Amino acid sequence: LQVVAQARALAFGDWLLDTTARHLLDAHGTMVSLTGGEYRLLRVLLDHPQRVLNRDQLLNLTQGRDADPFDRSIDLLISRLRQRLRDDSREPRYIKTVRNEGYVFCADVVPRDSAS
Repeated sequence: LQVVAQARALAFGDWLLDTTARHLLDAHGTMVSLTGGEYRLLRVLLDHPQRVLNRDQLLNLTQGRDADPFDRSIDLLISRLRQRLRDDSREPRYIKTVRNEGYVFCADVVPRDSAS
């Protein structure tokens, strides 16, 4: 299990997440806005790369609560996060759906000391 929680910035694909300022930067250094929920979800996924996380785990890690069987808030956040990352759900580069299991962050995550 990869642990990246202490890094000031997390690089993945063409993206950089500044964990101190809570900014997401694209390959051109352009800041992409994230809501609080989107940031928390992305951070959880980046802190657990290559590991399948189910809805209960994601809700617990992002909001400190368990999922109701009809709660689709994680699915909605995943969808919005994919849009922000320009990730195609049919051919994902970052967030892959694992049928009947949950979601996995499938890109390599590289911790950095700074966001530069």
